[in-house]
Amino acid sequence: MAGLRFVQSPGTFTVEEVPLFPPCGRGYHAYLTVRRAGCSTPFLLGELRRRLRLAEEDLGCAGMKDRDAVAVQTFSIPSRLQKQAELAFGELGCEVLSSALHTHKLRTGKLAGNRFTVRVEGDGPSDAEALEAGLRRLEAEGMPNAFGPQRFADRSGLEEGRKIFLGHRPSGPFRRARFLVSAYQALLFNDWLEARRSAGRFPWPVAGDVMKRHDSGGEFPAEEVDETLLDRVRRLEISPSGPLFGGKMARASGEALQFEEDILARHGLGWRDVSSARAPGARRPMRVPVGEIGLERAGRGAVLTFTLPPGSYASVLLAEAGIEVVPPPRRNETD
Repeated sequence: MAGLRFVQSPGTFTVEEVPLFPPCGRGYHAYLTVRRAGCSTPFLLGELRRRLRLAEEDLGCAGMKDRDAVAVQTFSIPSRLQKQAELAFGELGCEVLSSALHTHKLRTGKLAGNRFTVRVEGDGPSDAEALEAGLRRLEAEGMPNAFGPQRFADRSGLEEGRKIFLGHRPSGPFRRARFLVSAYQALLFNDWLEARRSAGRFPWPVAGDVMKRHDSGGEFPAEEVDETLLDRVRRLEISPSGPLFGGKMARASGEALQFEEDILARHGLGWRDVSSARAPGARRPMRVPVGEIGLERAGRGAVLTFTLPPGSYASVLLAEAGIEVVPPPRRNETD
């Protein structure tokens, strides 16, 4: 499908958070849901800290959203500064859609998912037909849960992330250090996922895998790969999980462990490094269900609508559907 392409911009890409819970209506934290375009989440957080004279830990959000998009996202700020925050958002070109109080600040990962609307361009009807076939395959089989290229920006921070992961004292804000470490963990995960796919072990389990339940996030070891286990994988109930390496991460065993140790060795690491890492670690599912993907033809292209779990990337879904993803040009937020 060489004719299908996605050029990301606010005119072609919309993302809206799906809340995990509603604010309770009381407390010392104001949840402000805003719509904005052309500025990233880190930029907005930095501007709020500067304009409201807040510490980094005073602000909250559930995740990072792209600059080159229309994004609907919720931020939490101390309720005493709600009016000032609303004014600051307005000055930054954001529209405040709603506000409500809650008892604690909004923390990373606390959302049900993200809803996307994406416009892609093609060369003709055959492209749209091929796209529909690719999307229906993803609906039936799920999509690889790789981290998208935007997770790594220009990759310049990966070496610093490695150093912090290995125990070096970070410089700068805590949120930045955490981001750099998680980007390095994401690099290792993507390498693991590619190794499994190259070996023909996607989405199938091998002995010793740590399996993830898609409905609850629960984990259990695949002590034996039998037909019962494989049938649950086919039905998208469960998937093998991969390593976000860290000191408290559950380890695989057997054949599955060998894949993880090969990745560590490739990066000059061992389990001693992982055990003492400045990150707790976690298990990330190898793939994720994507549910129903809406497809509406529009001129020579199409508009796609879909919802993904937190931490999964629209750019990965598009690439897996055979669409060329054209990265937006890099520029300063103030340009």
